[in-house]
Amino acid sequence: MEAEQDPSQDFPLHDAIEDAAGNERSFVIISREVGSGFELVAQEEGKEGLGYEFSAFSETSPYHALGSLRGKMRRSLATRHITRHGSHYLPLHDTLRGRISWDQDQGLVLVVDGIALTLEEMGKILEMHEGWQFRMQIADASADISN
Repeated sequence: MEAEQDPSQDFPLHDAIEDAAGNERSFVIISREVGSGFELVAQEEGKEGLGYEFSAFSETSPYHALGSLRGKMRRSLATRHITRHGSHYLPLHDTLRGRISWDQDQGLVLVVDGIALTLEEMGKILEMHEGWQFRMQIADASADISN
């Protein structure tokens, strides 16, 4: 007989996922009951909001949201978007995915591959593509933009 699952006892929980470079990333996953269901948020440990962060939602169960969240984390971490070259970052292909965040010292940052990039650093990446076209999509944190 299965033990009854109790979100108040099971969360927060810790999970580790391997990224595209073969590094293990550690996350703390918390569950919140919201008006219409359950929201789970996974934050990279030790990054104080400036590392990877994922969320998922389920109307029925935090455990259903956990399955969705882990899938989203694995898909996202499987793709590396930037690499450091000397004092600046270079894109590895023509797509950047990340999250908009705030750093007390740097102000507005865009977190790509778990790295907080200032607007100046993003500008240097975009300079390499002068004359090209781009598409910018902003999505809710629970949306899966890894496709």
